[in-house]
Amino acid sequence: MFEVVQKKGNANRLCGRVIGYVKIPKPEPGQNETPFDALVSADGILAIQGDYSKTPDFDAFRNNLQQSLPRGLQDILKQILGDDEIREGLDLSKTKKISVSVFPKGGSNFGDFFPVPAQLVPFQSEEMLLNENADIYFLGEFRSIGNAHLFLMGFPILYQARYREMAEREREDEVDALLAEIGEKEALMKIESLALSLEGDLSSYKGNLLDLLAMQVLPKIMYSIEREDSEYFNVNISMFSRFMRTYPHQQDIEKMISILQKIKEKKHAASDDTKNLSLLCKKMSALHHEEFESLPAIQKELEEF
Repeated sequence: MFEVVQKKGNANRLCGRVIGYVKIPKPEPGQNETPFDALVSADGILAIQGDYSKTPDFDAFRNNLQQSLPRGLQDILKQILGDDEIREGLDLSKTKKISVSVFPKGGSNFGDFFPVPAQLVPFQSEEMLLNENADIYFLGEFRSIGNAHLFLMGFPILYQARYREMAEREREDEVDALLAEIGEKEALMKIESLALSLEGDLSSYKGNLLDLLAMQVLPKIMYSIEREDSEYFNVNISMFSRFMRTYPHQQDIEKMISILQKIKEKKHAASDDTKNLSLLCKKMSALHHEEFESLPAIQKELEEF
């Protein structure tokens, strides 16, 4: 009935970003002007765009599940990994956009325009529009810009309904998988116990030292502290010391062990403790990987404690 054609994207896996467009005759200057004439391209394209891909509720839920880590370890990992987090930014173009949600329902020439969570966006041509990263639909040809606008307004609502239905099913599957993964990790932790397993020593280690310290060494030691398991704590400290015996600044190793022992005694990791541990990990990694340019800043921060 509606002759909507999907030009780009997978109908069975919508991405949440949508562009719908119609073709209409290019309005002549001065004839029945509307607020949207400037948004019609030279080849008669009028398009609407919406982004419904953000899922903050699920992100918050996932973050809550990840709080099962010991508090001290959470803080340490934030300190270690925080500088390398990729912060997504929105690169806003300088092209003119009209958010139709700001138009009132009554009065003037706007009485027939209905608010929806989308924007009418100008594209110079259909070819440029089809290069966008979105699910893209051709909604048909219209002779009247008013009728074209009405169809454009309704389409994002239909798309949202279908996308959110799919997204909810996917989130349910993802939650189930995440819970299963957490269960598997807990079971694996019980099987592997809390003991570190480090082969050889630092001189023969080819991997990323910061990842090793942040993802294996500190988690094992902090879990042994949380569970008040002195035996595994001592075993892990001993294995860590042996592995790092070729590290050139042994005073860093001694300082790190001293901080961990203090956390064990207090059963609490203060902010200075977590900051010191993260800086020591970064310093060890920088020295091992010969990233000497980062050392002065790290050493300066260490000396402040």
